[in-house]
Amino acid sequence: MAAFIMAGPIQASGFVLLFAVLSYFLPMLELFSNAAIGLVTLRLGWQRGVQVGLVASTGLVVLHLILQAGLWSGLASSLIKWIPVIVLATLLSRQASWNTVLQGVMGLAALGVLVFHFQVADPVTFWAGLMQGLLEQTQLQQLLPDLDLDEMLRLAAPYFSGSLAAGFVLLTVLSLMLARHWQAALYNPGGFREEMATLRLGRAPALLAIGLITLALIIGQPLLVNLVLVCLAVFLFGGIALIHGLHARFELHPGWLFGFYAFLLFAPFQMGVLLAAFGMIDSLANFRNQLRRKP
Repeated sequence: MAAFIMAGPIQASGFVLLFAVLSYFLPMLELFSNAAIGLVTLRLGWQRGVQVGLVASTGLVVLHLILQAGLWSGLASSLIKWIPVIVLATLLSRQASWNTVLQGVMGLAALGVLVFHFQVADPVTFWAGLMQGLLEQTQLQQLLPDLDLDEMLRLAAPYFSGSLAAGFVLLTVLSLMLARHWQAALYNPGGFREEMATLRLGRAPALLAIGLITLALIIGQPLLVNLVLVCLAVFLFGGIALIHGLHARFELHPGWLFGFYAFLLFAPFQMGVLLAAFGMIDSLANFRNQLRRKP
């Protein structure tokens, strides 16, 4: 895939457009279109990334017109997904630091949550009304007649903004990591593995996250909980990096990593919270550095 993307701007734009369209049917394929733009940006600069994104966005708009859909929906959704990838890929190419990138994406997501909560007078009513319409379109009530949708929305609506921001973090960082993996496979074999083994967010973000968690547990204010969700999504990658670093340090069999990801796949919430906690602790204690000092 990486070699095809880097073969030229036409191939890159076609790849991005193809997987953007396929993501309407299988949302996880969106990862590949984002990663393709990230790869072009990492290797050739933000100008080329913007060019590829604009060509693919134009293709999406044309498809929406042909299908008699809204003109701006395809373009707007593309820009929302691809602009942060281009910005963060540019930052990664210049700083060569995943710590800076993760801090940047955490700041962007947290800013989005704060702006939403300060701009929308009643976030709970906003999300409840929006989700009620979406759920009615899916006819979920007919499929599950015993489900109390109103109660479910009442309980979940306060935390939708944080959940969406956390999803943005996961999709953006995974896209960048796939792009970096592709770049390393083509031009610097083994480089991505070395970067992952040393990834840490640092003491200041960890202390901030722990402070937010403490306040959220004491006060229980939805805005704080939403910010905590953003922090957990970011520090999840710190925990994963810790596992990879320890795996490399002790030269363990690859089967250990397979088992780790199997657990993460089958218990994503529990494992995600645990890994985020490990990521915070490692950002303070730096376990990998301590292990390197020992003979």
